[in-house]
Amino acid sequence: MTLSQGEELATLVGPCVTEIAPTLGLLVWDALQREGIEPEPPPAVPASPPDISDRQFAQALALDGTITEAEALAWAARGELPQAMEDALDQIPDADNLRFGARMMLAAATTYERHHPLTEQLGALLINPATGKPYDAAALDALWTRAAAL
Repeated sequence: MTLSQGEELATLVGPCVTEIAPTLGLLVWDALQREGIEPEPPPAVPASPPDISDRQFAQALALDGTITEAEALAWAARGELPQAMEDALDQIPDADNLRFGARMMLAAATTYERHHPLTEQLGALLINPATGKPYDAAALDALWTRAAAL
């Protein structure tokens, strides 16, 4: 079968698109090649930023100007949260001990995961000095990438 035969994608896919999506992509790729069309490879999916240590996280935030160097040292050495983190935590609802859990995680964690739900939440509450706006997903990815290199 080739795409030039006019078969509609719906007849190939049927009702279970999500189950055969990877196979369908290969079928389309093969069909294009048989027609003499050399498709471009799909864009590479960027790798997820690696987990970073508490030291790397504090140091990157200090280098960004989000917290001071003294606050970064106190956080990494003794778990003392910087004022910017305390201010962000104060904005988290206290229902079901969410704020306390977030505070415990920030003060005691030795590793920080970029895709942990708290990361996005705190990013939205911290101001990125480079933009004057909260850290969005791209800014968090960049922060994690810089931190991982420290």
